[in-house]
Amino acid sequence: MHKMENTPKTLTIMGMIVEGMAFLVFVGLTVLTRFLSSIPKEDLINQGFSESDAVLFLNVAAVFYTIFIIIGSVLLVMFIVNLVLFTKLMKGHFTEKQAKQLFVYQAVWGGISLLFNTITGVLYLVSAIQAHTTQKNHRNRRKGSD
Repeated sequence: MHKMENTPKTLTIMGMIVEGMAFLVFVGLTVLTRFLSSIPKEDLINQGFSESDAVLFLNVAAVFYTIFIIIGSVLLVMFIVNLVLFTKLMKGHFTEKQAKQLFVYQAVWGGISLLFNTITGVLYLVSAIQAHTTQKNHRNRRKGSD
């Protein structure tokens, strides 16, 4: 079974924490846009909006609400998948070959995460590269000692 080194393990934990916080931010944005889209048009008009501006405001809030629901749903699914996989990886439940495949997945997900959550992306990329390099060095050291 694979034993994950401390540095990649720490970076992975930090990445999961930041990824979870990003999901919570999307939950907050979703609640906010839901609230904004539920404001009665008459209240907006009473606050100085023209009727067309009030309708536009409510439509934009509704569109952002839908976007945040979709992105938040994807983030939740990926967070749960990563939480399960990376926790098992850190606890040593995978073989060396499986761990290597997970490091590739972690690097790919880190690259994708760079597009919308830079901190998580960098943490996952560095963790995967560090773990892969460490795993390769251990394998070479074992072969040399035979």
